[in-house]
Amino acid sequence: MNEKEKQQEQLAAEQESAPNETAVEDNPEICFVPEDVNEFMTALDEKGRLLDEMTDRYKRLQADFDNFRRRTRQEKEELSAVVAERIVCELLPVVDNFERATTSKATDVDTLVTGVQMIFKQLQNALSQLGVEPVNAVGTVFDPTQHEAVMKVEDDTQPDGMVVEELQKGYKVNGRVVRPSMVKVVGN
Repeated sequence: MNEKEKQQEQLAAEQESAPNETAVEDNPEICFVPEDVNEFMTALDEKGRLLDEMTDRYKRLQADFDNFRRRTRQEKEELSAVVAERIVCELLPVVDNFERATTSKATDVDTLVTGVQMIFKQLQNALSQLGVEPVNAVGTVFDPTQHEAVMKVEDDTQPDGMVVEELQKGYKVNGRVVRPSMVKVVGN
């Protein structure tokens, strides 16, 4: 065999071992035309860019939400402090008058009673300005959202469920019950 024949045999062997392009194109499972690969890589790069963009956006939103939560907590604390100051400012004159009453040397009981009644009225006015109001109880139908029944009495002159006596006054602040009235209720 001469050299030329050897080269031809080697070339034939390489062609047999190399995939047949026609066979590749005919088989869609292994068909990767270079144009499709480039389109795929371009699409993959675009998706990667979108993922990075969305990840950055998510991180910024998370940071914004954390800042919002921290700012809201601080505002609540500041508001609570302002409300507490307002309550204290409303009640301090009452405290001052109680101090004056306890240090005075009133020998007349009527004068002392009158002073305490005035202080009580001043306290009621201060509470009223803060939105505190008593819960109506006696003569109303029992309402579990406003009353706490601690005793049941029989009374044929009153309908069942009627509140006949208030043992402890209940209070609302801006329409919300903060302490229900302790009451006696008619029940057979």
